[in-house]
Amino acid sequence: MWVDINVHLELMSASTESVNQATNASSVNFIATGTHPDQWRWLVGRTRHLAFGLHPQYAAVSSDWFSLLEQYLGSHPGSAMGEVGLDFRPHMPAREIQQRVFENQLALAKELDRPVIIHAVKSHTEVISTLKRVGLNRFVIHAFLGSEDIAVAYLTLGGYLSAGGLMTRTPRPRALDVFRNMPTHRLLLETDAPDLPMTEMVESSPEHLPMIGRSLAADLGISVPALEQLSYSNACVLFDHDFSQ
Repeated sequence: MWVDINVHLELMSASTESVNQATNASSVNFIATGTHPDQWRWLVGRTRHLAFGLHPQYAAVSSDWFSLLEQYLGSHPGSAMGEVGLDFRPHMPAREIQQRVFENQLALAKELDRPVIIHAVKSHTEVISTLKRVGLNRFVIHAFLGSEDIAVAYLTLGGYLSAGGLMTRTPRPRALDVFRNMPTHRLLLETDAPDLPMTEMVESSPEHLPMIGRSLAADLGISVPALEQLSYSNACVLFDHDFSQ
């Protein structure tokens, strides 16, 4: 069984029912991640594995999102926190707002002992500093594309790194060397559906995860069944959940 640790179900062109049927047929389980309060409400009841979090894109929302986040996490004890993080591209909210929102969410995740799915774009130094300051060691950096040094910093803190469709692109991404050299027990897989599709695809879907797995297995020099079992076991450990249930 494959586990896709990051899917944006509300953005998929296919219906939720179709996505669930396709992933069942492909032996894929996935975590549907949260981004903002209205989406959290929509997400509940759509699929089995959920995460709730305020994405940095929505860091400037004016609603009482933090209390709502506490409620959603509290009423779904098996859920993770995500997708949260820092994104310092010019069109995103101000850095100081993102930083405050991110740190508050990490502190809540630590208090509740929830794993965190982290978005880090042009912000690795600040994400690492925040993780150290909060003392959080139960997290995954989604769609990791950073350097070996950055990878080591995250792994030293206890984190996991997730590979997705970008690893199939041509020219081959330099981050493949990170996944070749990192400890295998910290490797996770994702599609980030519908974003970050595999090469020559327009949209990604969690049912594509086995194809990403086959490509990555060849790059890592291991068998496809070995990578499937490895990534499944790693997901069960981080998220403290048996995804076969």
